[in-house]
Amino acid sequence: MKLPRQRIGFTGEVTLTALPVATLELSSELYALLRKIDPSSFRDEHEAEAKAQLAGITARVQSLCEAAAADSSGGIDPGLSTRLTQLRTAIHRAQHHKLTPARAFWAAFQREVHPAYESLAALLRGAALPAPSLRPTNYARSLFHVCSALVAVLTIALVPSPRWLVGAAGLFFGFAWSMEIARRIRPQVNDRLMAFFGKVAHAHERHRVNSSTWYATALLALSLFCHPAVSAISVAVLGIGDPVAALIGRRFGRIRLVAGRSLEGSLAFVVSGSLAAFAVATVLLPSALPARVIAAVVAGVVGAIAEVFSTHLDDNLSIPLAVATAVTLTLSLPLG
Repeated sequence: MKLPRQRIGFTGEVTLTALPVATLELSSELYALLRKIDPSSFRDEHEAEAKAQLAGITARVQSLCEAAAADSSGGIDPGLSTRLTQLRTAIHRAQHHKLTPARAFWAAFQREVHPAYESLAALLRGAALPAPSLRPTNYARSLFHVCSALVAVLTIALVPSPRWLVGAAGLFFGFAWSMEIARRIRPQVNDRLMAFFGKVAHAHERHRVNSSTWYATALLALSLFCHPAVSAISVAVLGIGDPVAALIGRRFGRIRLVAGRSLEGSLAFVVSGSLAAFAVATVLLPSALPARVIAAVVAGVVGAIAEVFSTHLDDNLSIPLAVATAVTLTLSLPLG
């Protein structure tokens, strides 16, 4: 897709060469709306503003679809035209939901439109246009996140030897990456996996390596290079700190940091991650109380920092590896 350098607004006629950039501007508007109507942060006082934003977005989508349909030279990427049409259809369907109160309507709207947004954003990113992925509140995913961490911690604690741990992690790693490769080769596999994990999957994972695959990669690395207690601490910090930070950040976040993260969410990560780390360290780490406390706080702080700066790397990989490295270095110090 050939990209123009100039910035094109939505007023006036959209030229064919400006269509990708105009589409990026549309995606930014839609991204802002989808964040505004997230179930964890939506308020009744947002209703009028959200409706006004939606009216403008609907008109812009229609304008861009008409511009794409008017192309007779073949200069527009067919994929862009298809994504815009899909987005227009999704918005049209979502606007016909008859739900009350307003929170229920906007929650249904987000579920309907979010996959179409992610499909468009993936195409724009492939053309080097910075369209971000959206991670809406998903309580089922948060619960799945916590349960996965508990299963991993119990497995680490109960396996008879590190070799068994490497074997179990290796099997999970092999299965995850096999599925990842299969769904790239065969779109039907991708469709079935996304449908099967629909309640816990993010829409953008249809177009990217999914978080479970990165999690499996982290577990294998931990089993190969870290003490089992350190591995368990790292998994616990990820499993507890990450979903707590997301829930608190979306509900109470006001001070923005990097890539939509908030100071409030990061502080929630530090507290919850440190408590989770201390609980695991108390059971599995043969160290004095001061060492366990220090290691737990380090784990919570480093995990929060890794989460904030994981903009290009999945935090299911970066958080446990960063925490494991920090805790290992901390425990090597003479802490008493």
